[in-house]
Order: sequence, then structure tokens, then C-alpha cells
Amino acid sequence: MKKTRRQLKILLLSAVFGGTLLTTVANADSECSQFRVVGVCIWIICTYFGCDVDVTIKYGHFNPDVIVHVTNPDGIDRAEDPKRMADETYNRNHNNLIFQSASAYGHPLTGEIYCPSITDSTDAYFDSDLDIPSWRWGGMDSLTLAAAVPGQREIGNWPKYNWGHLYPRTGWNTQHSEPKAAAIVAQRVGDILTRSSEPHVYDDIVGQSVFVEDEKFTWSPDELEENTNEEGWFQMMSPKFEQCTVFGEDDTSDEHGWGGGRVADDGEYYFALWRPYTCCEVSDGFLIDIDFTPFPSPEITND
Repeated sequence: MKKTRRQLKILLLSAVFGGTLLTTVANADSECSQFRVVGVCIWIICTYFGCDVDVTIKYGHFNPDVIVHVTNPDGIDRAEDPKRMADETYNRNHNNLIFQSASAYGHPLTGEIYCPSITDSTDAYFDSDLDIPSWRWGGMDSLTLAAAVPGQREIGNWPKYNWGHLYPRTGWNTQHSEPKAAAIVAQRVGDILTRSSEPHVYDDIVGQSVFVEDEKFTWSPDELEENTNEEGWFQMMSPKFEQCTVFGEDDTSDEHGWGGGRVADDGEYYFALWRPYTCCEVSDGFLIDIDFTPFPSPEITND
């Protein structure tokens, strides 16, 4: 029943924002989709009488693969310094340690732009309630080098790293800003989903590096990385509907901080994970693909 309510809320959110999303992704300059021509696919078929050549355009764009829902089931909110108190807090109780649950489902618009997607809009990929040993207690993630060495897999720029660590990939954060904590959790979920055989209970979204679907030859994204959109980036859908961003920007000089204006009164946050795909229409013969420009281009980082 709990899962059904989550899925229903996600569908309602998608319905509300669907028109905005469709308008956004139809624009070649869209910040989220970055839809553009990246090269050509040359299809060559030769017979005894000679060779025929067919050329199809190779496109690149980001697909909205999954929606990550982050919530605070225990209602424990964050304390903030007085300067940012009004913008990043709501009913705070002066605790800095926060636990958040998370779930991930296929985005209703996945694969609907042009290139197919690895994900399916009807599938559930992660639910932290089923991943308690790792999500609440740390599991094998706590034994990794990234969890033990400061500066390894951090969200933010050296030397400040003012957001937080990616490992261990649990629901716990020591973070004064609840929106930041939710963003870190979303990044952790994306990190898990885009890798296979991780010590978590989940259904990965790795797929084949190259696949054919809907008569399109498609190149898939690789593992998600932090601090860059090279393999994907996030769009906040609720409590504030925004364009895509790379988490980790330096907001130390910002009076309101990154979380200012992004606090959810009910502690629930929704993020869409967009990942880069390139594809071209399938034709007969042997394929030679030529890229005019790398994709994504330009790569966006939090520098």
C-alpha cells in the first residue's frame, strides 16, 4: 500500500509537470535534454554489383530515466546557522544528523524524446525499505576505500567539499541543509543504480552498452559520476520544479545557501535522473559511425 501511494504521487507529479517537460525536451537548447546532432551513421552494404551507402543522422540527448523520491520518515529536521535559518529550515530541532529513505521508479517520459532508454517507466528499481542492512547500517559500503579515505568520492570541489561524501551509500547524512541532504541521497541512489553487483538490494539500470530498439541503434550511458554531467545529472521536480544541475556547487558565500527556497515542508523531495544517450536510425549493412562532437558537449561541472 505504501509503495502504491508513492507510485501514484509520482504519476500525479509527472502529469502536472508533463507539459513543462515535453516543452523543455522539444527545445534543442534545453538545459536538461541537450538535444543535438553529434555525428552520422554510415551504413554500407556491398554485393557482387557494387556497394550501396546510406547515411543517417546521429543524435545525442539526455533521457529522464528514473525519478528518485527522498523522504524523511522520522520527521527529524536540520538546524542551521542563524543567517540561513529562514531559508533552509522548517521546524528545526537542532540535530545535524538526518536519516532519509529513498525509492526510485522509471520516469513516465523515459525513452519518449528520440533515443530509446534502458529504463522502463513502469518499473521500480530501488526501495530503501528493502535495503535496510546497507541503507541504514552501512553494509559493505562501510568497508570500501571511498568510505575510509577523506576526499574520495566527495560531492563538491576540493578542498572544501562542503556538500558531503558519497560513501557509504546510506540514508544518513551529517548536513545542516535538508535539501542538500536529499540531493546527496539522490546522488547515492543514482550511483547504485548505474552499477551492477553492488552490495545493495536493487534492480540496476546498466543494460547493454549498445542496443537496438524502435529501429534505432543506441549507445548507452556509463556509470554515474559525481560533480559532472558526463554520465548524468539531476532535475529537482518537487518541492521546486527546476532545470537540471550538477550537485556540489560552492555556496559558502551565498547568504541563503543552495538549500534556500528548496525546503519541503513535508520533508519529501523528488529528483529526475537524466542520462546521456546517442542514437541513429537503423539501415541495412555494415555500420561506421563518425562523431563530429563528443556528447554531452559542453560537459558541465560544479566548478
